[in-house]
Amino acid sequence: MSNLLRPDFISYSENESFLMTASELADYLGVGKNRAYELLNSGEIKGFRIGSIWKVTKTAVDQYIYEKSGL
Repeated sequence: MSNLLRPDFISYSENESFLMTASELADYLGVGKNRAYELLNSGEIKGFRIGSIWKVTKTAVDQYIYEKSGL
């Protein structure tokens, strides 16, 4: 069984989107946009593109934080 966080483990408020852009990712992590794009392009944070716009789930970001924090 995978130890990845599943979306049903995390609850989001009605006002909170499940998907975020690279710019929103940068704000969420407190890093610059260039670093956010590096994380997405390298696959460190799993995301996908719709045209030229990156989209990433909050679950993927939370999983990245969980793994990097060593918990």
